[in-house]
Amino acid sequence: MSPAVRTGISAGLLAVVVVLLFGNLSGVVLGLLAGAGAAILLDSRVEWPNRNAAIVGGATAGAVAGLLILVGQFIHDLFLMPLAGQPVATAPGSTLQAGLIAVVLAALAGAAVGAIVTQAERPRQLGLLGLLVAFVILFPFLDQQIQLGWTPTVISVLIYVVLALGLNIVVGYAGLLDLGYAAFFAIGAYTTGLLLSPQIGINWDHPLSFWLVIWIAAAVAGLFGLILGAPTLPLRGDYLAIVTLGFGEIVPIVFRNLTRVEIKEPFTGTCLIGCDKAINLTGGEAGINPISHPWLPLVGQFRTGQDLPWYFLIVAIIALTIFLISRLRNSRLGRAWTAMREDELAASSMGIDIVRTKLLAFAMGATFSGFGGAFFASYISAIFPGVFDFSVSVIILCMVILGGLGNITGVILGGLIIMMSDRLFLPQLATLVKNILNTSVLPTIADPAMKDFVATSVDPSQFRLLLFGLTLVIMMLVRPEGLIPNVRRRAEFHEAEAGAEATVATEAKAPAK
Repeated sequence: MSPAVRTGISAGLLAVVVVLLFGNLSGVVLGLLAGAGAAILLDSRVEWPNRNAAIVGGATAGAVAGLLILVGQFIHDLFLMPLAGQPVATAPGSTLQAGLIAVVLAALAGAAVGAIVTQAERPRQLGLLGLLVAFVILFPFLDQQIQLGWTPTVISVLIYVVLALGLNIVVGYAGLLDLGYAAFFAIGAYTTGLLLSPQIGINWDHPLSFWLVIWIAAAVAGLFGLILGAPTLPLRGDYLAIVTLGFGEIVPIVFRNLTRVEIKEPFTGTCLIGCDKAINLTGGEAGINPISHPWLPLVGQFRTGQDLPWYFLIVAIIALTIFLISRLRNSRLGRAWTAMREDELAASSMGIDIVRTKLLAFAMGATFSGFGGAFFASYISAIFPGVFDFSVSVIILCMVILGGLGNITGVILGGLIIMMSDRLFLPQLATLVKNILNTSVLPTIADPAMKDFVATSVDPSQFRLLLFGLTLVIMMLVRPEGLIPNVRRRAEFHEAEAGAEATVATEAKAPAK
């Protein structure tokens, strides 16, 4: 079997899982992704003699992936839908037509990537980036056209990608384990809620703009990053993790209880603020609602349910985040973070100010979390303390570990995999399993107790944390450096293998005695 066929099968099988869940025209979007992904994987395994060979190989891998998508489309429409008791959305002829479109798009995407990967380094990077930008821009329009309804979920997923990029500064670059990162997310969200809602009872002569408030929220979150970082300077490892965990638990509790705020002078007891009526600052469990939306001249007021403006806004925030973090990584501060992560004592001996470097790592990571919190608060037009619990910090940390510590591309990929699985694929799988049980399985069970047990136990959404845990365990055993690690991290985890290979090569070159 040729490498192109094997790679196409690998990429196609992943796409088939999604097609089996969603059916309809989801294969059109997946054909583009599977074809491009198959060609990129193939390029990492094959040395191309010329551009034509790369184009043919990429097109072949993409076409194989597309054919698997076609098979998955037929299985979904002709087998799973009747089993679930749901009408087939399309006729067999339409299913074939949609599958063939997926095959063509996958082959074209593979051929396009094959034509780009044989270019020089700079044109190659620009070409792949151009394809990615084109897909990102066209995705919401394509989603509307084929009526998948994925755009709202993608928006919420991208919010967590921003948070993961910020945490990557603290954990990936500086090597500081932060288990309370959701606290900065909450601080950014509540800052936005207080400034863009009537919660605190301030009637602004000129209402604040979201475009100003988002920077204020990021600055406030960064300030609290400094406040958290200051007492943790002597700590490292497990002790640092415990302190950040405590901070992450304290912040939601504070927001939950700031419902009767009164400020009195400490010595005389004279009331200064909240004298007539205590101020309900955060709304407690009810949260803050409503929160005003952004406004742009050509777009107008952003509204709930109109996904296009929100989608492009979060994409712009991610682009800005990637640009700023890339500049930080390549700066003197970024190199100081790397040195501190490798050996704090050696970095200090080389003249690096460890105090300043640690504080800036916490502040920068918290700042980007503030950006995400500000967007989140305005997007859902409400915030509640229960949204910012410890599980949020754990999920964001899982994104960074799964994707690859210290690698921006890896962190984005890890965030997309985990959050798309949690917010899109797992709920759809739970719905499909429930329909199959109600239609084809439960009616065949005579025992009422067994029927109740099966109905309540077979629910994939109940095992989401178990799936996350298994994913991390498998990753630590199989690929501890992550899916796309940076070069230094890969070398650290495979140092023994590299040493063994070097020893074998030296012995092979040594003259026989």
